[in-house]
Amino acid sequence: MDYSFEQALDDELIADFFQDFREAYERCERSLLALETQPSDPKLTNDLFRSVHTIKGNLIYIGLKQLSPLLQSVEDVLEELRAKRLVYNEQLSDVVLLAMDLTNRLIQEQLFQESPSDDTKNFDHICQSISHITDSPAEQRADAIYQAILALDPNTNASPPTQLLVGDNSKVEAINSLLADYGVEESPDLDFFAQLMPVIEQRSHFWQNRSSRLVELALKMNDAAGRLVDPSQLAAAVYMHDIGMAFLPDELLHKENHFNNQDKRQIQAHVRLSADILHRMRHWEDAAEIVLQHHEHCDGQGYPKQLVEAEICHGAKILSIVDAFDSCMHGRSHHTDFKRPLIRSVLEVNRYAGAQFSQFWVDIFNRVEQNQNTLH
Repeated sequence: MDYSFEQALDDELIADFFQDFREAYERCERSLLALETQPSDPKLTNDLFRSVHTIKGNLIYIGLKQLSPLLQSVEDVLEELRAKRLVYNEQLSDVVLLAMDLTNRLIQEQLFQESPSDDTKNFDHICQSISHITDSPAEQRADAIYQAILALDPNTNASPPTQLLVGDNSKVEAINSLLADYGVEESPDLDFFAQLMPVIEQRSHFWQNRSSRLVELALKMNDAAGRLVDPSQLAAAVYMHDIGMAFLPDELLHKENHFNNQDKRQIQAHVRLSADILHRMRHWEDAAEIVLQHHEHCDGQGYPKQLVEAEICHGAKILSIVDAFDSCMHGRSHHTDFKRPLIRSVLEVNRYAGAQFSQFWVDIFNRVEQNQNTLH
């Protein structure tokens, strides 16, 4: 990459460029947010492609052609999306938005002759990482997307993908190793639950890689409290707590409008369905109880039995927190505050301490997050 910039630009031209850039960036954000609920909408993918293409063209116009490979790599990914050879998910949103942020920083460096940053030094690697998304076979694309995010933001809090296939013994062993660190004993049932989750998670683009994040955080919280819950029962509950949701109609899973009473009844029924599956299998009665209670609130305003805190088991209190935290971190609200999803999500959990969530377990949650050095 040639980093030289010799073209003299007047202040008015620079101001016009940045105005156009901000407008195109905002259009990208709007398109990405809309794609979360309408991932197959061709108009949205076309709008997103045009916004990125406009920025690339303006870069060339003001003499920053050397930055165009970055946006060209993003265009190539979006072309795969437009051609339906790539399935939209939140991680792709992260790639696009991080690439736009990087573009903005590099423009500042070039126009105002700032010292080259690490981003500049790693420019070629970043472009290649994004391009690798389109070069990768379908089964490796989740990892390619994650590697692109890592190249764009080495300090990312994003979790690596769990591409677990039934019968893949090496990945089963990796999961068992992680679980063993938190006192979970090996079990054919747990192997089955863990292998089932990536398939279930394909039901919604909001769920991808969710189970691996939830089970690790839940087990860390349990460890921090002295293992008040049997780790194996807790892991089983985390894996299976939302399996009933996978059988809801697609239009209900991704409904944008407010739920009516019938919608609420259908959604709330998932806890009994999920718990019943565990009840039917031997030895998972405690996990079934955790699943049945994980939408109960400490103030008695939850479901299905409106239990109060003293009546709710510890495992359900843990699962309630990690479930809500992950939904805030990775749900559709994720991109409304792209720079601080972690802080916002932690604050949201603390906001409901003593009401929806157990104050005791919120304190444990805060300690775990602080020990991970992720609060900054």
